[in-house]
Amino acid sequence: MQLTSGAVRTAARGSEHPLIGLDAEGNAVHLTPGDGHVLIVAPPGAGTTELLRTLGVQALAAGHHLGILDVHHVEHTWARELERVTYVDDPDHLHRHLLGLAHQSRNRALQGRPGPRRLLLVESDGTTTTLLDHQADPRPNGVALDALTAVLAHGRPAGIQVVLACRDIPDALRHLTRDLFSTRLLNAPSERTWISAGLSSLPMPDGPAPRPGLWHHLTRDGTHRFVQAARISEHVAADYARLAACPTKESDR
Repeated sequence: MQLTSGAVRTAARGSEHPLIGLDAEGNAVHLTPGDGHVLIVAPPGAGTTELLRTLGVQALAAGHHLGILDVHHVEHTWARELERVTYVDDPDHLHRHLLGLAHQSRNRALQGRPGPRRLLLVESDGTTTTLLDHQADPRPNGVALDALTAVLAHGRPAGIQVVLACRDIPDALRHLTRDLFSTRLLNAPSERTWISAGLSSLPMPDGPAPRPGLWHHLTRDGTHRFVQAARISEHVAADYARLAACPTKESDR
């Protein structure tokens, strides 16, 4: 379902919030600030990068700031050099960037002064491993995942919404999954992921989704539904984003 055509385009234009996709009845499913942080769990090739790209380009078009953590630095070339985009692809910089966001989040939350809306996308391949074992400086700063956890805990009042993609839920976050991530999107989940995501009361699916781009969507109140994700290609995303952001020479690489 292309973001730029048909019913999906109409649904996307009907709200200032990024469109995730359409449910089985054709209703629009948007990502609003009230939906909290998002956890995406899917195997390789299931469309995770495409989903992140689709959410990110819409956030930019709405005038929000966009952060992309991607240590493979090849997944989101469409977003490089665009205004209001922070692209972090170096492991040391990633950790320090998260420490800065954590500090900013705590301060803004304590002062009750939310900053500009920011969507932070965390890519899956390689980046999750970096979160788990990389530290830019010796303790007490811990590893990058510790800083990300602080952003998850304090970011929402500060205007920061995180979308974390991974192949499997990190053990360090597993017991906090439902507390930290109000919205969960799963594709071909393992039994362990199914339970950790809060779906133990529902029968485990036998295999992958019946068609590409179909995700299990679980909300804060425990509601489960299937959502067919909107999609946008990298080439089109670049053009889409340029309508709302001008090129800049600044770089956060």
